Amino acid sequence: MSTLLVVLALVPLLGVVAATAALLVAEVRTERTSRQALGAVVVTGEVSAARSALAREVFLTSERTRLDDAAQRQRLGPDVVVALASALPEEDLVGARRRTDTALADVDATSAAGRAAAGVAADLVPLRTAVDVTGTWSAVAPGFDSLTSQLATAERLAVDDALAGGVGADVAGALLELRTATEAVALGSGEALAVLDDLVTADGAATGRAGPGAWASAAPLEALGASPSRAVRDRSAGLLAATTGLRADAVAAARAAGGTPGPRLASRLRALVEGLDDRSAGLTALAATTSARAGELTRAETSSAHRDVVALGAGALLLCLLTGAAVLRTSVALGRPLQALAAAAQQVGRGELLAVDVTGPREVRTVAEGLAATVASLRRLQEQARAVVAGELGSPVLAAPLPGPLGAVVHASVTELVQAMVDRDRLREDLTHRATHDSLTELPNRARAMELLDRALARSRCDGGVVGLLFVDLDRFKQVNDTAGHAAGDAVLRAVAVRMRERVPAGGTVCRLGGDEFLVVVEDAGDAQLLGLAEALVGAVSAPVGFAGAEVAVGASVGVARTAGGTAGREELLAEADAAAYQAKQEGRGAVGGSAAPGGRGRVGFYDDELRRRLTGARDLEEALARALRGRELVLHYQAVVGLDPDGTTDGVTGYEALVRWQRPGHGLVPPSEFVPAAERSSLVCDLGRYVLLEATRQLARWSAGGGAAARRTVAVNVSGRHLVSHHLLQDVRDALDGSGLEPHRLVVEITETVLVDHALAHERLTALRALGVRVAIDDFGTGFTSIAQLRRLPADVLKVDRSLAAADDPASAELVRLVVGAARTFSLAVVAEGVETPAQLDALRAASCDAVQGYLLHRPCAPGDEAPEVDAGGALVRGPVAVEGAVPGVGAQRRSSDVRAGATCGTVVPPRGAAARSVTADHWSPRTRPA
Repeated sequence: MSTLLVVLALVPLLGVVAATAALLVAEVRTERTSRQALGAVVVTGEVSAARSALAREVFLTSERTRLDDAAQRQRLGPDVVVALASALPEEDLVGARRRTDTALADVDATSAAGRAAAGVAADLVPLRTAVDVTGTWSAVAPGFDSLTSQLATAERLAVDDALAGGVGADVAGALLELRTATEAVALGSGEALAVLDDLVTADGAATGRAGPGAWASAAPLEALGASPSRAVRDRSAGLLAATTGLRADAVAAARAAGGTPGPRLASRLRALVEGLDDRSAGLTALAATTSARAGELTRAETSSAHRDVVALGAGALLLCLLTGAAVLRTSVALGRPLQALAAAAQQVGRGELLAVDVTGPREVRTVAEGLAATVASLRRLQEQARAVVAGELGSPVLAAPLPGPLGAVVHASVTELVQAMVDRDRLREDLTHRATHDSLTELPNRARAMELLDRALARSRCDGGVVGLLFVDLDRFKQVNDTAGHAAGDAVLRAVAVRMRERVPAGGTVCRLGGDEFLVVVEDAGDAQLLGLAEALVGAVSAPVGFAGAEVAVGASVGVARTAGGTAGREELLAEADAAAYQAKQEGRGAVGGSAAPGGRGRVGFYDDELRRRLTGARDLEEALARALRGRELVLHYQAVVGLDPDGTTDGVTGYEALVRWQRPGHGLVPPSEFVPAAERSSLVCDLGRYVLLEATRQLARWSAGGGAAARRTVAVNVSGRHLVSHHLLQDVRDALDGSGLEPHRLVVEITETVLVDHALAHERLTALRALGVRVAIDDFGTGFTSIAQLRRLPADVLKVDRSLAAADDPASAELVRLVVGAARTFSLAVVAEGVETPAQLDALRAASCDAVQGYLLHRPCAPGDEAPEVDAGGALVRGPVAVEGAVPGVGAQRRSSDVRAGATCGTVVPPRGAAARSVTADHWSPRTRPA
């Protein structure tokens, strides 16, 4: 019986389905046609826009070339040229070309019109080049006309494609209006050029002709006057009226052109050009209006077809569903309720808790409801047991009690068990979190970071992915702690942690290693993404942090390292990122001598092969330098400091500056610019400074043993910022003075002014040195950040003016030197000028009342001899490594690497006050050629 019912229901259903399918096919075909027409309308609008832009470019090119031709400007006269120039649109030709290129590129490249537009774009390039090179219009005009015709053809083909699809009457009418409007645009552009060419010939002479007798664009405008669209009709009527006015302007201009070019012709031409430009803009707007109308009608037709398809399909589907439901209901109501209930009872008896359907006659439904209630209770008890086993102690299942007295007892037992497990898990999670997270920032700590990095590397070894590691080292954090307190430092760390978490993408992890160091682990990120993330972190960290009503700020130096396919281990990758961060921090130092500029750093370093080679070379150099300190391969050269008298003579040698050199076996003399930075990166710079202090004081003591003037001179030793703030410096100075027997006031400790800015302990250390009797000199003054107003607070005795100021020829630098000398006098500071190379510089420094000088002109750094160098009152070297009558030895250019100077070897002699230079060795120089 069930089969018979199904057959009887399916026969009419199949007929309905067949008829509906036929209707659906027809409607789908109609919708497809409308969509194709819509695409053609869009392409037509794009081609129309490109065609209008090209017409605009052609108009501007024609008139600009006419105005740019000097011969034509002369023939037209200044009044006409000015009138034409002011009447032309303000937009430049470059902008018009850019808009043409953009409009051509916007045409759908997959369509035939798009391919035609691409060809036009390619052909435009040589035509524009010809215009730019020759500056004439006549030679390229045919080419531009050809390109305009190509776009017109493509436009007509696009409209024909839309019409060929069988669109509705309204859409077809709108497409024909679009074609008519674009034709009017093309004709209007040609008319503008023709009118102006008719009034002014190619060679610039006024012809006096009245312009074209007939304006072809009027015909399509009159045709559009019958458009169903009021907007189209209004625009067409306005353009027809404008055309009538332009005819009159053209006639008036032609009459004015019949005479001598002058103000009258200029006025007429200006009015005509402005009218033509306004009319061109109006034609373009008309084309856009018709294009928009055609698109709107086409979209409406497409939407209507789509709605028909959806409605027909939905009706057919609903009919099928209703018929099937009726058949199924009849079958179920007659035979299956009891059969299903029996099967369910058997399964429940076997422990299978299935859903029981409550259907069928009333008696069957009553039995089914009782069985369903039993199954529901058993299922809830089963779900509670599963939740407890799975540890889902917060599941809503555990909060719902079972019905009846038995259910209440079971629920109480489950509740006690759940609470005990919750307490245990909470305690475990708290202990685990404390063991793996930083208590201040709530970020994963170092141990957790290493675990996360190991897991990421393991995944990369399995799938060949990339693991990126960013080592973030905060800049100026210690300064915040020292100046604003540790509470401010904690606030900065918390703010930095929040900002970094916000910047790191999903899947990445931010960890705090300790102190001011953070680690970011990112997987499957390219080099560009890693660098972009690093720069974002630098920017985020550098933003000020509010604390106690004020703002504090830190920076960040970020090192980036990456590994692919598990090629590097955890420690290796961590070391690479740390090295890259260190390199970034060093490159962020902005002051002379290697000290960090205030607010500097904030750099990103990427660990690559170049950095690997540099670090390897640096390690080798550090090892060699350590051996050099042990093997006494380092030697000192000395450069004399000569006093100045205002009467034009020197006051003799007042002291020396000790300069370190490295005589490296197999390499020769290594300049300090190579080995001092290596010493700065390690503790070797303190050992190096200690060695220079010992050797320099001993040498001065040997020179002073014979008495005389040498017993009153000083020796200056450069001390690095790192050595200055170390707790060894004061003891090193005491050891040097005690070992040599030198009086403390004859030792001068030189530091760069940037050290005072970078190191908070600098003032304290310098004050302690002066308490020992040692003199302090501020080296390279004028290149750092110390203002003259701060001189009264500097714990210093001498200012050494940097060679960049002393050697400058401009009046501003000379005035600055005089200002520094005057300020130093006010605060009882002596002034020494460095890098004196010419007699003119020496005279200028003497005129500025500088106390002493040193440089090429006076003495070259030399290895020490048995006797100290001496000069007479005229400035001539009378005793020392090199002595020539009437001359004073020159000195190699002073170079700085870190806080220790470099110089050349002895040998050149230069006269003191304008005499000609002469060489005593092959290594010589003149005032115009300074040695490297």
